[in-house]
Amino acid sequence: MNIINKSISLVSLICVSLILIFLNISHPWANSNENELEDFSNAENAEEKRIKWGTEEFKLELIKEMSSANIALFIEEHLKSIKEPSRIYYKFQKESTREDNFIGNVVLNIVKVDEDNTKHITFRYLKGRNKVRFPPQIGAKGNPVFMLFFERDSRDMQRLTGGNALFFRSRIRHTIAATEINDINIQFGNEKISAKEISFQPFTETELKNRVSRYKTKKFVIIMSDEIPGYIYKIQTFIKDLEDPDDMVKETLQFQGIRTNKELREEYKKRKEKDKS
Repeated sequence: MNIINKSISLVSLICVSLILIFLNISHPWANSNENELEDFSNAENAEEKRIKWGTEEFKLELIKEMSSANIALFIEEHLKSIKEPSRIYYKFQKESTREDNFIGNVVLNIVKVDEDNTKHITFRYLKGRNKVRFPPQIGAKGNPVFMLFFERDSRDMQRLTGGNALFFRSRIRHTIAATEINDINIQFGNEKISAKEISFQPFTETELKNRVSRYKTKKFVIIMSDEIPGYIYKIQTFIKDLEDPDDMVKETLQFQGIRTNKELREEYKKRKEKDKS
C-alpha cells in the first residue's frame, strides 16, 4: 500500500515535470565559511530532477513495475531525519592506471529546512581541476549525492572516450530500473548495522565501440542505510579492461560524517578564540 501511495504521489509530480528538460547539472571539517554564497535563483527542483533520473521518459509502465533499487534511490526520503541546516561530508578517492590518482572532498550543504521538511541544498564537489559545479536544489527529500556521482561519471566517460554523456546516463538509468537490492550488514564505527546494496553493470549487454570497450564490465555498487544521515554510505565504480588486465580504474565516494551549522559555528568560534590566545 505504501508503494502504491508513493507511486500515485510520484505520478502527480511527473505531470509537473513533463515540461522540464534534463539539466546537467578542503579539509571538510575546518572549511566553515560563514560568507559562502547561497544563491538559489537558478536552483533546480530536487524531486522533479530525481523523478526524471529514476524513470525513462516518464512512462507510467516503469512506475508500475519499479524495481526495489529504483524505490530505494528515487522514492525513499533519505533526508527525513535531518531537521536543521547541516553539512554532510563525503570523501572521494580515484585510483587509476591511466590518470593521476587523487583524494578529494564532497560536501552537501543543507542550507534551509522548510516546514514540510524538504531541503534547500548547495554542493561542493571536489576542488581545483577536479571540481564539478552543480546548481543548487530546492524541495529535496532524497539525497542527490548519488545523482551527482553518476553525472560526473558520465561526463568523465564522455571526456575519456569521445562518446556521449547522454548515452552513459541512459544506460545507467535503464539498468537501475531492472535492478533489485540485497540486504547486507556493514561495519560502521564500532558496530554492525543493516544496509542495502545495489550492484549493477550498465554496459554488459551493450554493443560498444572499441574506444569504450574498457567499460564493458564496469560495475557500480551503492550501499545505503537508514541508520546513516542521508542514507548514502558508499558509492563505488570499478573497471578492469578485458584485454589489458593491468588497466583498472576505481572511484569511491564514502560518507565521513555530518555537522549541523550550529556545531560548525561553535567550532569556528572556538578556533578564533584559540588563535587570539
